[in-house]
Amino acid sequence: MEAGLDPALGTLRVGLAVDPISIDPRFVADDEGSLIVGALFEPLVRLGVDGQLLPGAASSWALEDDGRTYRFTLREDATFHDGTPVTAADVKRSFERLVDAEADPPSYLGYLLEPVEGAARSAARGGPMSGLIVDGEHELRIRLVEPHPAFLLTLTDPSLVPLPPIAELSPQAFAARPVGNGPFAMAEPREPGGFLRLTAVEDHPRRPVLDEVLFQVFLDDPAGLRQWDDLLDGQLQVATLPPSRREDAIERFGRSEDGYRGPGVLDGITSSIYLYGFDTTQPPFDDARVRRAISSAIDREALAEVVMQGLRAPAEGLVPPPVPGSQLAACSHCRHDPDAARDLLAEVQAERVEVAVAEAEAARTPTTPTAATEDGAVDPLPPVDPIDPDDLEVEPVLSSVTISHSRSPTHAAIAERVAADLEAALDVEVVLEARELPDHLAAVRAGEAPLFRFGWQTNEPSFSAYLAPMFHSREVGRDNLTGFVDEEVDELLDLARSQPDLEAANRFYRAAERRVLEEAPALPLLWYRHALVVSEEVEGLVYTAFGRLDLTAVSLAED
Repeated sequence: MEAGLDPALGTLRVGLAVDPISIDPRFVADDEGSLIVGALFEPLVRLGVDGQLLPGAASSWALEDDGRTYRFTLREDATFHDGTPVTAADVKRSFERLVDAEADPPSYLGYLLEPVEGAARSAARGGPMSGLIVDGEHELRIRLVEPHPAFLLTLTDPSLVPLPPIAELSPQAFAARPVGNGPFAMAEPREPGGFLRLTAVEDHPRRPVLDEVLFQVFLDDPAGLRQWDDLLDGQLQVATLPPSRREDAIERFGRSEDGYRGPGVLDGITSSIYLYGFDTTQPPFDDARVRRAISSAIDREALAEVVMQGLRAPAEGLVPPPVPGSQLAACSHCRHDPDAARDLLAEVQAERVEVAVAEAEAARTPTTPTAATEDGAVDPLPPVDPIDPDDLEVEPVLSSVTISHSRSPTHAAIAERVAADLEAALDVEVVLEARELPDHLAAVRAGEAPLFRFGWQTNEPSFSAYLAPMFHSREVGRDNLTGFVDEEVDELLDLARSQPDLEAANRFYRAAERRVLEEAPALPLLWYRHALVVSEEVEGLVYTAFGRLDLTAVSLAED
């Protein structure tokens, strides 16, 4: 054990399976980075462990202008870790940097601020955003293009935080040792591939119980067995759960009471969803019945329990259960039902045959009467035998399917199981096509992957964060990868966004979700689960479904 890291002194040791891509809020790109950023920084509004909105950098806020403007009052005593005061100008500058097309390097997180007036112009041409107005050192107004009832939830994202001027003056130094306004500070610059040490900020309003938190990165440990061994040896208190040790972990440490609170095995359903999408512009996947048939043929229970060894849950909708107001079992075709799958394809095939017979009849029937006789009578048309459908060669609706996915053992294992389900239920040939992630995304966007794997993750606990990006027609070419266009869905999503509060908005969002599921442009397959083990000495740890880990409430029990 390293010097100065005695657990008795209040050091929590957390294992990370992946080295964070970045711990600069402007470029955070993974769960690991979000954990660090969430401890170092505070957004204007925080999301509590039970989903409630809490004051953060802002002590209060008010809604004005019929829901189009939010006014925030920042805490007057708030400072960054270097003692610099936190001002409204810091928030404005930080938000504009996320969106600014001329920023070097650019951030991909600007989409979070799309509802703000002037964001589209800034993203296209650079420059400030007209919707961010500083009314003094501690007053900030955010003006939206239109009412957006979930915008406060958006503002809880770990990336939407105030940054000190040094973030722009010394970007490389800041990236190695970010200077935040949160309850923890970096003890020393980051050592990529090593560990990240965070120490408690003594004068922070939410002063942590712990003295420090050590995030230990475990490289070249894909199975997670080194983390597991260190957990058993007392070198870690929080570790990634190796799939092969799941039953052992439950026996040794027990299960979390709700899947999110330690100690024990944390396996609560998270905000991420694993999907298969269709290019809805290409036959036969331009027919919703074909899409639903494929969905009914897939055994999601087997995917979750057999392929993923219980580390995933079968998805029953597009919006996971942790989202407030989510619908249970919203998807009627997400249950394994091979008979229903075959019936749907048979229905489509029967229609194809009817069309083929009608076309054949039209092709052989004269369109003008025969010549008249001397007395003016018209010769009757010769009798024609009806066409026997069995005499026509009508291509089957679905004879082969190609499943495209990004290259990884997990995606391959899931695709192989789905292929077996489709072959068994629908008697089709299935081809699996794996590409590196950039090539996979390029093929999807180019229309070269009619059936493809994709995923969706958000830090925002709202319906809008799931439905609007993936299924509104204005997002075609961006996050709407399926090319799905439906007037009813657009209308419902637009109505939801115009509502004065979330409760009213969710009524329209739930209807939009049901409509999208009926049309099935994308198939929810699996909901992700947490996969963590928390030792019995850890108290007060809650790891929310949306990746929030409030370390200020965590303590270590005395022996």
